[in-house]
Amino acid sequence: KVAAVVRTGAALAHETGHRVVVAFQPHLFSRTRDFAAEFAAGLDAADEVLLLPVFGAREEPLPGVSSQLIADRLTTSHRAVGSLEELPDAVVESARPGDLVLLVGAGNVTTAGQAVLDALRAAS
Repeated sequence: KVAAVVRTGAALAHETGHRVVVAFQPHLFSRTRDFAAEFAAGLDAADEVLLLPVFGAREEPLPGVSSQLIADRLTTSHRAVGSLEELPDAVVESARPGDLVLLVGAGNVTTAGQAVLDALRAAS
């Protein structure tokens, strides 16, 4: 599903001469461990990826499992964002006028939309 969302977003953005910037929050440590390569392959359609920490939900952290597992496999431009609170500023730094910004994940990244929009509006 991540790949489909990012590919569709990239197609729309590129059609208008813009980029797609994806903020991705992996959901669950076990899923991140098991699907890091697939997440990276899907995210590679983006022009830039902002990787948030894993949203553990019901799971305890697993040794060696973090967003870095995905970052190590990405070929597109990417960087780590240390927390959800840092995301609006990271998007402002990354996005250009007209870019499509996607917030992708099943954790609390879904609550960041308004803060990202407010930050983008304030920066323009």
